[in-house]
Amino acid sequence: MTEFEIYQLTQLAFINNAIFNLVVVVLSVLAFYLIRRREELNLPPYSKIVMTAFCAAVVYFGFLTHGFLTSIQKGLSFQLSELKASGEAISATAQNWIDYVGHTVADGPPSVIPDPPYIVFWLIISFMFVGGIWFPRPSKK
Repeated sequence: MTEFEIYQLTQLAFINNAIFNLVVVVLSVLAFYLIRRREELNLPPYSKIVMTAFCAAVVYFGFLTHGFLTSIQKGLSFQLSELKASGEAISATAQNWIDYVGHTVADGPPSVIPDPPYIVFWLIISFMFVGGIWFPRPSKK
């Protein structure tokens, strides 16, 4: 595979990931709206379980989407370093990306585990979902 083909496939993966990120944002906004509406309409207690399941799916989807983003970034670095290791000449831009990301052939193929900031972000969102569903509301004055 040439450097151009690697960049082309990676850009397609970035576009795909961007679409999934838009869906995650829409689902997150919908989840916060439904949490608020559930309380306003005073729905039965089993609605908390349904909302928890929906919010867990949103968090899982977001976590996975950010994991794929990290994997795409590290995968580009891995593939370019693999190309370089095979003796093919690579551009300065490719070498800069390998140096910036730091994931080389020696590290092996990248995993789908997101970077720590994404993990912290989704843990905070999870806490907000659980708090909105299960924590008691302040009394109205």
